[in-house]
Amino acid sequence: MIRPLGTGQGAVDVAVVAVPLIATLAAALYLRGQHRRYGRLHGRPGRAGLAALLAGLALAAYAVWPLPASVDGLCSPGGGQGPADRYGPVLAFAVLLPVGWLARDRFRREPLVTLLLGAGLALAADAVRGTGLLGVYPCAYAEASPLFVALGTAGTAAGWLLARLLVPLWPWGDTRGWPGAVPDRVAPDPARRALGTLIDLGLWWYGAGTLTAALTAAGVVGPDPAGQARTAVLLGAAAVLGVFVPLVRRDRCTPGRAAVRLALTEPSRPVPASRPRVLARTALLTAPAVLLIVFGHAWIALALVLVHASAALVRPDRVGVVDLLCGTRVRTRALIDGSLPSRLVRYAEPREPLSPV
Repeated sequence: MIRPLGTGQGAVDVAVVAVPLIATLAAALYLRGQHRRYGRLHGRPGRAGLAALLAGLALAAYAVWPLPASVDGLCSPGGGQGPADRYGPVLAFAVLLPVGWLARDRFRREPLVTLLLGAGLALAADAVRGTGLLGVYPCAYAEASPLFVALGTAGTAAGWLLARLLVPLWPWGDTRGWPGAVPDRVAPDPARRALGTLIDLGLWWYGAGTLTAALTAAGVVGPDPAGQARTAVLLGAAAVLGVFVPLVRRDRCTPGRAAVRLALTEPSRPVPASRPRVLARTALLTAPAVLLIVFGHAWIALALVLVHASAALVRPDRVGVVDLLCGTRVRTRALIDGSLPSRLVRYAEPREPLSPV
């Protein structure tokens, strides 16, 4: 196998930040697909869709945990043992329990399909654990066993049975877990905006970290104990993702907020915000938050974001403080391009008149 980043500590340094980056990208693609198919995530079906995302992330975390940052002592006897190994059988069963529940409640899969899905996911997770992240690490750092595969499959079956028995007894509201598409035209709620911001934060932080680690492992960047190269990459990535990308996109959004189908518009009409307004918003909100995080003042950055969001939480139109100052509004992408969810049921008149009986 050709490994451009070599083996040993350099490859591990890349893996430690690349794995969260891949998980963030997968979450962004999943949310983008859900919003394109079904519109806004609402009600119990929307919560079931988000639960499916969380279940996938939990399974991925189980497969790679604890993702050691160093190979020193890893292959010695007991070097890779940890809480995940002590509670391995319980975790193997519990982490796939939601998969079975959601296969029945959200995706309406039959028992045999669910069982095969659970066995495949359990086998894939066991392979990642037993091969040291598919060979990135010099040895396995977490216990893998056919017993874990069997317990994961059993957990999937148990989740499906629980959903089959308990969902019909659900006493609060709608018992339907599968989604129905609705037009995405109302003002996005704060949770949706926060989710897009979290995806942006993950793409930026772990993307810059992956690039820095890859350049260091390839020998392009030398040892950087002061963190100057990492700081430069973080600032460069922030300029690309936070300034350049919104200016060239029609929805004027960063990649994370675009994944949840948001758009930045003019205050009085649903058209893309002008570029000067976007730059002003970036200068007042995004740039200070980035600089504070890069130079070690993340709590002050969080306070800045909370001040901006405070107005959106109390105003009926959900407009933040910086949006009021810059004359921008956060709306949905569907408002500026007129798109409808692909799964929306549309009425179409018959092409030919029905023949009389």
